[in-house]
Amino acid sequence: MRLNHWFLPLFWCSLLLFSHASAAVVPNMVGVLKGASNEQSVTTELSVHQKYEYKDEFKRDTPRGTLEGFTQAAYEQDYVLAAKYLDLRYLPDGMAKGKGAEYASKLQAIIDRNIWVDLDQINDSPRGKDNDMLPAYRDAFGRIKLESSEVSLLLQRVPGKQGSIWKISNATVAKIPTLYDQLGYGPVVEWFVDNIPEGRLFKVNLWELTLLVVYLAAAFLVVIPITWVIKFIILKSNYALKEELGYIVAGPLRFFIAVVLDRAWMAHSSISAMALEMVNTGFLLFIAVVWLVWSSLGIFQAGLKRRWLAQNNQQGASLLGPLTNFVRVIFVALAGLVWLEHLGFSASAILAGMGIGGVAIALASKQSIENFIGTITLYSAAPIKVGQLCQFGAIRGTVEQIGLRCTQIRTLDRTLIHVPNAKLAEMEIENISEREKIRFKADIRLDYETSSEQLKGIIADITAMLEQHKEVDESPLRVTFQGFGLHGLQVNVFAYVGTTSFPTYQLVAEALHLGIMDIVVSHGSRIIPVAPIAARI
Repeated sequence: MRLNHWFLPLFWCSLLLFSHASAAVVPNMVGVLKGASNEQSVTTELSVHQKYEYKDEFKRDTPRGTLEGFTQAAYEQDYVLAAKYLDLRYLPDGMAKGKGAEYASKLQAIIDRNIWVDLDQINDSPRGKDNDMLPAYRDAFGRIKLESSEVSLLLQRVPGKQGSIWKISNATVAKIPTLYDQLGYGPVVEWFVDNIPEGRLFKVNLWELTLLVVYLAAAFLVVIPITWVIKFIILKSNYALKEELGYIVAGPLRFFIAVVLDRAWMAHSSISAMALEMVNTGFLLFIAVVWLVWSSLGIFQAGLKRRWLAQNNQQGASLLGPLTNFVRVIFVALAGLVWLEHLGFSASAILAGMGIGGVAIALASKQSIENFIGTITLYSAAPIKVGQLCQFGAIRGTVEQIGLRCTQIRTLDRTLIHVPNAKLAEMEIENISEREKIRFKADIRLDYETSSEQLKGIIADITAMLEQHKEVDESPLRVTFQGFGLHGLQVNVFAYVGTTSFPTYQLVAEALHLGIMDIVVSHGSRIIPVAPIAARI
């Protein structure tokens, strides 16, 4: 059943957000700050704070406390509070202390988009970090690469009410407008920031999630008209598999191109590194590639099956279905391992675990394995083929399909029977379709009043009739007087009709039986039943 491709963006995007944003465990400084509601996060915070007891109300006693407070305030979008962690003294012309909230917002955007700050690596002592090639009153907490240079983001110790405190250096604050012009959000993103309500889902800003959905929707809006035109051209062509190819173009190929285009836009977008890390798991690309390859194998199977059927290779054509499904399963398994490796899991460890569990699975699926081996036996030895009429024990029917687990047999009553291949491989199979000719056999009984001369004439005429019939083979051919039966003289007629078509044989047998009756009557004898018929009173 084909999917409704107009709803694929919403479906896959929803699946992406709910399955991976909740499953991904990304180490980040916001997670340490915002996770105070659970025990693990509380433990992490205690391990961070136990090294120093902050005296400043904003925890600006140490470089780590300053960055932690700034990040927490920015996460809560309280940029007025975040401005208290900026050194707004001695700013250059064009910059004002009253714009501290704006500078804090832009600095957080620059950090989100370009660097990943690990609070555990930031010094948590009032003195700051030693031996860092910086003055004692300065610490670096990140470096941003520009096209031709590199800018260090600095913390600086400044005077406070109760002694010195740490703030983000005024030298760094002075560079915020220039850095934001090059590395900050563009006008499109700023529109989303201004018009989408504040809030977060899975620790990602709502405006970022909205932008991702818009990117995906825009990609489909670009791709759908193009693929529709291509599909229209294909359906108007004379290509034998135009319906299947049109489905691929309007389905998996459309989805694949849209996902690739969406990823290209995301790579050059202005969303934060955290948002990209949480949604850029490759899930949509994995689904797109699997769907495209899966469908491509289907059209390859259809084309090859059509070609082999034209060459009257029904056995090979019937093998294509199970073989294609087997290749599909192997491909999906390998693609899944590659994707898990991309997410950071160890594929070798997964395979090792599968090897240990494989023993239990093998024992549980013993019957399935036997059926699979039976399938290999049926295809290699080929005692039966699709379309052949065979006798399987008490079952007689036509082979319709040889699958990986069972074989489908259409009986003479037009019912469909599924026989497991493991059982079928052990059966005595009579392949009726493999006979090169069909035997004609008739046992007739003549009245005892028939004389020997009449009997000889009857035998001679039946033999001549068989020899003159064009459908009856010359040898072996026998018409013999077998002896004196309980109820009459027994004559056996034996010959072969040179055809493999049962309907043709039936017409020939009908003509021969009628000819035998005429010959018996012409010689003045009669055919009697096995048991005598009681005389009517």
